[in-house]
Amino acid sequence: MIAAALDLGSNTLRLLVAEVDGGDYRDLARGLASPRLGQGLTEGNSLHQEAKSAARAEMARLVLEARELGAERIALAATAACRLAADGKAFVAGLKDEFALDEARVIAGQDEARLSRAGVLSRLEGPSQAALLADVGGGSSEVSELSGATPFALSLPLGAVALTEAHLHSDPPTPAELLALLDQVGHGFRPLAGWPARRLVATAGTAATVGAMLLGMEVYEPGRVNNLQASREQLDHQIARLGAMPLDQRRLVPGLEPERADIILAGMAILRGLLLVLELDEMTVMDAGLLEGILLELAAK
Repeated sequence: MIAAALDLGSNTLRLLVAEVDGGDYRDLARGLASPRLGQGLTEGNSLHQEAKSAARAEMARLVLEARELGAERIALAATAACRLAADGKAFVAGLKDEFALDEARVIAGQDEARLSRAGVLSRLEGPSQAALLADVGGGSSEVSELSGATPFALSLPLGAVALTEAHLHSDPPTPAELLALLDQVGHGFRPLAGWPARRLVATAGTAATVGAMLLGMEVYEPGRVNNLQASREQLDHQIARLGAMPLDQRRLVPGLEPERADIILAGMAILRGLLLVLELDEMTVMDAGLLEGILLELAAK
């Protein structure tokens, strides 16, 4: 069966079209847009009209692409921005009707973590015991155990878009702004202090971007990013290097999508904070995650 999954986050809208056979899948196409649905959003307020229009336009393009590739079923899962917004569920319901999607829903943080685990495990190499999975999004970060009968999942209000808007106002950021960012991340991850994790696996856009930058990719290749090891020392180096660059210069860095250049510092700060609180020296980077989990759940139905 050919199926398609869409992941609508606070920053990006992503598409995966794949041929699914049981619990395995073969990529046919991927798509990416950055409508910034969570930009300027605070809990209980409505999504900005401009962001909704951008998301709707990009949705039309990606759904058309999926159908042209033969997708028999299409599912959309929306995360932090639509969880926070007063009109988030209504907006997603409207997308379902407008684009005749088979499924479209706003998923809770624990469901997001569960689906991310399924996607990561479909491509992860090595042990999952005593491993934590981190999914850094635009509005929140989900941290969960990778294995176990009832793995715990924690959703924290630490997202790359939200933290950028809160702290990074200068171009390039001032040392004081970067310090305030790192301090908030450190405080935010205190609930994980002392957790006996032996491995950190990081998925989603920030992690994949770190992998692409370390590999100096001019053209993104998901298979090369999956299972790449990235050290805390490398993260510190990237934060210092990119933090000293003005935004226009950051947009030219190989492996860094121009649309992500303004929020990558906050995203990397979140990953660095996780490594610090868990007292780990490196993490495993995965491209596979939520999008693949949505796809596999859709196919199983």
